Amino acid sequence: MADAVSEGAPSFQVTSGYRRYVLGLLLVVAIFNYADRYLLGILIPDIKADLGLSDTQIGFISGAAFTILYAFLGVPIARLADRFSRKKIIAASLAVWSAMTCLCGLAQSFIQLAVFRVLVGIGEAGCTPPSHSLISDYYRRERRTSALAIYGLGSPIGVFIGFLVGGWIVDLAGWRVALVAFGAPGILIALILYYTLRDAPRGHADGVDPSEVPSDMPGLWATFKVLWAKKTFRHMVLGGSMYGLIMVAVLVWIPSFFARTHGLQIGIIGTWLAFTNAVPHVIGTLAGGLIADRLAKNGVRGPILLCVFAQVVATPFYAFVLLWSDPTGAFLWLIIPSMIGVMQGPVLFATIQGVASVKTRAVAAALMILIINLISGIVGPQLVGLASDLTAVTFGSESLGFSLLAVATICGFWSALHFYLASRAVEDELN
Repeated sequence: MADAVSEGAPSFQVTSGYRRYVLGLLLVVAIFNYADRYLLGILIPDIKADLGLSDTQIGFISGAAFTILYAFLGVPIARLADRFSRKKIIAASLAVWSAMTCLCGLAQSFIQLAVFRVLVGIGEAGCTPPSHSLISDYYRRERRTSALAIYGLGSPIGVFIGFLVGGWIVDLAGWRVALVAFGAPGILIALILYYTLRDAPRGHADGVDPSEVPSDMPGLWATFKVLWAKKTFRHMVLGGSMYGLIMVAVLVWIPSFFARTHGLQIGIIGTWLAFTNAVPHVIGTLAGGLIADRLAKNGVRGPILLCVFAQVVATPFYAFVLLWSDPTGAFLWLIIPSMIGVMQGPVLFATIQGVASVKTRAVAAALMILIINLISGIVGPQLVGLASDLTAVTFGSESLGFSLLAVATICGFWSALHFYLASRAVEDELN
């Protein structure tokens, strides 16, 4: 049934089935986003050997090379998404990063691979902010966290496919074929999205009449100041940044950890990680959204306190993962922090959309991504790579594991602190 009349602008009517189709299509785009991004983690041992790179260079390629322009361009692209067609921006972005992923497979040097990774980052900058904005205009507030949780499954599903399929492609055909195989299908998905997805009017799911949405947009700096002045926004973003630093560092370096410390082949590592990291991420993301929606019925603090709980419980288990002598046990211990820690994601996304105005939702998401990625995407992989190189003389092949453990422990509890501070302010600042 068309149910837009009761949810938004009468002139824009969609069926529940089409609403689910939009969410599903955006989920597919997100899967390609994360698969193309984190596939590199499973390829690192082969790329390192083929191109003769150091851990510091690998840290740059997997971190700063991708993240700097990805983070900074997300904001101006989001401003365009708050003003113009979001579906066109998403489709163009998907086509660009897919083509650049293919070109990464042709790189012959550190410089070439770094340049192509920069271009992948430029393309992926146009994915998440307009997607969050679209979902917020298709789903009412009481269903928005769950919808964003489903969209958030793009990360673990993308990692699952990247690690499982990518690992075996590497063993069978090499890292270059893996990159081309993952990049090419995205171009077809971009065409499907362009011709089948409809842009919802701004504020549609909130029952806002499009004529009541201001046509002018506040300046970027003014928007940032308004959002940053809200303790909820500030601490949610910083809490997400600390968790993101752990997640990115683990996704980039954990395959190399199992290869060096336990001497496993890449195909085997990818298969194990698909089921002990990516699948638990799926479960934790869905559970986080569903639990948060239930907690929200009793007040707005509950979902954010779930974030606190997730980080406090998940963090100590990284010690078991990185210090366990048997690789099977280490993989199995990884299930717990992978499933619990990620529960913060849907709450983070929904809270940021909740503190932003209807007209600045894409920009709010982009500012969140900018800050989180500057901290997690650049600092995480680079910090672990540098620490591993600097401590290699002392710890030998164990240096990578100790570096990961130090980062995960410090940043996990740091993340919990910021989420707790956000929970104390949210009641006064949620729109």
